[in-house]
Amino acid sequence: MASITFELTFKNQPFLRVYDDGTMEQHNFDSYVPPSPDQDLKTGVSSKDITISDNPNISALLYLLNIHQNRTPKLPILVYFHGGGFYDSSAFGGFNHRYLNRLNPLPITYEDCWDALQWVASQGSNKDSAGNKEPLLVNYGDFDRLYIGEFQANWVHMRAGVESLCDGSSKPIGSEPKGEDFEKNPICKFWDFVYPSAPGRIDNPMVNPVGEGALILAGLACSRLLVCVARKDKLRDQGVWYYDLVKESGWKGEVELFEVEGDDHCFHFISSLRLILIVRMLRRIFEDGTVERIPFPYSSYVPPSPDQDPETGVYSKDITISDNPKFSARLFLPNLPQNQTQKLSILVYFHGGAFCMASTFSFLHQRYLNRLVSEAKVVAVSVEYRLAPENPLPIAYEDCWAALQWVASHSINKGSSDGNKETWLLNYGYFDRVYIGGDSAGGNIAHNLVMKAGVEGLCGGVKILGVFLSCPYFWGSKPIGSEPKGENFEKTLPYLVWDFVYPSAPGGIDNPMVNPAGEGAPSLTGLGCSKLLVCVAGKDHLRDRGVQYYDLVKESGWKGELELFEVEGEDHCFHVSLGIETKTDQTETTTENVKKMFKRLASFLV
Repeated sequence: MASITFELTFKNQPFLRVYDDGTMEQHNFDSYVPPSPDQDLKTGVSSKDITISDNPNISALLYLLNIHQNRTPKLPILVYFHGGGFYDSSAFGGFNHRYLNRLNPLPITYEDCWDALQWVASQGSNKDSAGNKEPLLVNYGDFDRLYIGEFQANWVHMRAGVESLCDGSSKPIGSEPKGEDFEKNPICKFWDFVYPSAPGRIDNPMVNPVGEGALILAGLACSRLLVCVARKDKLRDQGVWYYDLVKESGWKGEVELFEVEGDDHCFHFISSLRLILIVRMLRRIFEDGTVERIPFPYSSYVPPSPDQDPETGVYSKDITISDNPKFSARLFLPNLPQNQTQKLSILVYFHGGAFCMASTFSFLHQRYLNRLVSEAKVVAVSVEYRLAPENPLPIAYEDCWAALQWVASHSINKGSSDGNKETWLLNYGYFDRVYIGGDSAGGNIAHNLVMKAGVEGLCGGVKILGVFLSCPYFWGSKPIGSEPKGENFEKTLPYLVWDFVYPSAPGGIDNPMVNPAGEGAPSLTGLGCSKLLVCVAGKDHLRDRGVQYYDLVKESGWKGELELFEVEGEDHCFHVSLGIETKTDQTETTTENVKKMFKRLASFLV
């Protein structure tokens, strides 16, 4: 039977893929979490599930803080609407534990939220006292202090006598992309996906507060309004714009703009969410230490291309470096003329993934290495090191060091019959031009290995000519640059990840392996290479650490050739994750930035 394939019509990696036959592939990272009727152990808050309506099916989670039995004043009431692009997340999930959002086209979500708000308000009346009443609200709620928040809250305000949500419009404002790129941005795509029949499309008053037919903001049905934005959030300018619109509308209430510098979209729960994502991706850690990982989009095994990759012409194959301990690698060889006699530079590459995810055998890194090898004309060895938490650090460093030494060993006894010799390295590799590099955690590995090589040296006297670090993972106990300050800093993903993958690290997050400026860190003058390229992305949460690393090397007195290469307007490892998408999924700016990144890396590896 002939196989049937379906075209992808919409995607928001890693959460959702929609095909032209109407089917969806949704990766649920927000599993059901039961309520805590006997109080949450950490907060003392009690919670329970309730049904608001059976037709349509709408439900909610109610929360009540721990209060004294003799308390008489009633409590303010908050009706909360969770986020998730109108199609993802759940009130009953571990990330939100908030209001339930059904996976249906808009305006169903708005209608559900409106019905829920009306139901809450009905609890304050004496009608139907024996009907659909909720004791927590009746006994403890002060209906003179009713609040709503947060992601969809403004539309509900408007329906209560007001207006709509500020998530987009057909004309860019502030720092938003201009021209054709604007129509390709995720906000426009999401709105068309969740509400394809919206009158006025992206200028519908539900998403554009000044769209045609929008109610005046002076009619907001509340007394106080707080608009919270984050400096690095793509929706930041829209939030400020909405605040200005309300302020200029003549509305008589109290309006405030609260901005947090240096943070991204929904940072107040995203940092912990990202760590939960990592842990959820691992899913289960068994008593014997083994881990069951959730298949992540583009992370599944992709076979090598021994007969050439059709797009780049690059050959690849898998080899075992060591049986005890067990780790391996994927080798890449560019398409060469038959009369090619000149040997090629050798690149030993270490993939990223927070030391606990990803693989050199994944779709992402297969495509990335194919392209890099094709453009740079190098022989590449991409190491499949063992992952945490079942193999906590420093095991990954040890595997990668052993792999680098194995590559270097090919420079001696070339004519031997050693079964562990690789012909591609013997026949095509030029051992006077050995490079190492990596992205994110792989960049961190590359740094630590070149420091080790500067002290111990490599087999056969092989020298590392150059090292490149792409969006390298470094961190420390004190924030720098635009990193979050105060308590939020210890909740950042890089901070939390290190303790997860290396719980026994001496010095914790200031261990020299993750903080080159930490106490006891060796002098960077000991870098065992001649060239060093540090690549950072302007919107990357690790950007400031990469720049700090560059400055530390520059100030150390190291005698090699040092360069900082920054790509403005891009996020973490954009060249790996976005560089492999189709052109229709990228803005022209991103496409050009990916090209620039590959061009710079290729020119470095000469």
